[in-house]
Amino acid sequence: MSAIEVKNLVKKFHGQTVLHGIDLEVKPGEVVAIIGPSGSAKA
Repeated sequence: MSAIEVKNLVKKFHGQTVLHGIDLEVKPGEVVAIIGPSGSAKA
């Protein structure tokens, strides 16, 4: 069982695709961190 499940995520900023086809599954009790350079819209 998943606490969070995302399939085929697509994200665009100002018409430019920045994420495409992202799959993510987080199970209860797992810890996930999203990392990237400063100013890369992680929030």
